[in-house]
Amino acid sequence: MGLVPEAEIDSDIIESGEYVPVDLGYCLDGQLMSFEVLPLDECDIKDVLNGHQIENVMTALNNLPVNLRLPAAKVLSQGDYTEWQAYQICKAFEVGVDADVIGEHISNPHLNHAQMRELRRIAVHTDFADHDASPYKKDVFKTLSNGEYTAEHLHQARELMKTAAIHDIAFPRDWLKLDSRQMEVVRHALKSDVPMDALEEYADGTYTADHMNVITMALTEGMEKPGIERLMNHDLSMEQVWGFYSAISGGRFTSEQLDVLCDPTRPVAVMEAMRTGLTFGVDAQTVLRLAGGSFAPEQMESLYLAAGDKDITPEMLDVIADASLKPEQMDALKISFQQGGSIADVEAEKKSMPRSVKYAGQAGKADAIRSTKLHETAKESREASAQLGSESHGDKAVEREELE
Repeated sequence: MGLVPEAEIDSDIIESGEYVPVDLGYCLDGQLMSFEVLPLDECDIKDVLNGHQIENVMTALNNLPVNLRLPAAKVLSQGDYTEWQAYQICKAFEVGVDADVIGEHISNPHLNHAQMRELRRIAVHTDFADHDASPYKKDVFKTLSNGEYTAEHLHQARELMKTAAIHDIAFPRDWLKLDSRQMEVVRHALKSDVPMDALEEYADGTYTADHMNVITMALTEGMEKPGIERLMNHDLSMEQVWGFYSAISGGRFTSEQLDVLCDPTRPVAVMEAMRTGLTFGVDAQTVLRLAGGSFAPEQMESLYLAAGDKDITPEMLDVIADASLKPEQMDALKISFQQGGSIADVEAEKKSMPRSVKYAGQAGKADAIRSTKLHETAKESREASAQLGSESHGDKAVEREELE
């Protein structure tokens, strides 16, 4: 009927009498020129409202303060809301959300009651629906009320808005593209004072929540920029991300060794085996040779443990490094060498060993490459040893000459 609270009428209008008091503090803003009394049997409310609407209007009239009853009833009479939707609309009026915000956004019939609840909380706990909010913020709130976002998404958006405000950071619209878990990670990143450039990287939504979480952990723990850049490779699987993080954050590997380990083209199991080799002091060149595809990761583990043993020479490693052997067979050959077995003895022992079907196929396709590489390794090692021995002999001769 166009009723308005009498307290809102301009004082000049009241003085002029150009309004019509009705009841309960309401009035018509203007003169009532005429009216027509209709017979009661022609005024059945069920001709205008259905059962749901009548129940919802009665809920508003029976439960809201006097000044909120008619505004809420007007909204509830204009849509076929469920009981729970009607409750959220009434609750929005009760907690002081602006009537225009409720009418234009929260009472959207395409929203379920949980979405209405979260929009109501956004309106109450943030300034995105305030009268004096910037056009940008109002448009963000309008976007959130379009029905495309789940209640959980709206909940995380509200928490992220609040956290951004606390840290005096503008809420980028791009964050709305993130799913609810990604938003949660960004919120924790804000609380941990993660640098803005990283947050901007998160905003494009190309990182999964788990990936973002690892990067956030690394930044929080003070990982240096080169390590962060390794982790921010979009091509990494989550297994690789965790593998890289573990290798980098451990702090035991040099930058050159990390270049060898953090290769996104390698499976995680191969990377872990290579990590074992570097941990036991195997040089990077040998680590890479044994990771060339001839051996399975579990074989690599055995070979790296053998290569890291100072008693195992390159010639001995050449005997052990047979891709048709099981890892436990390789370990047995290593023990034989450690117990003083000669190369001929261990070769004979190896010939008596049954070959694994699982590993024999892998051995055949790369046997020639492996043999060549290992012989090259042995040759380089022998040459280096000879050179070292020569230098040592020369040094001792100089020492004796100086003493004499």
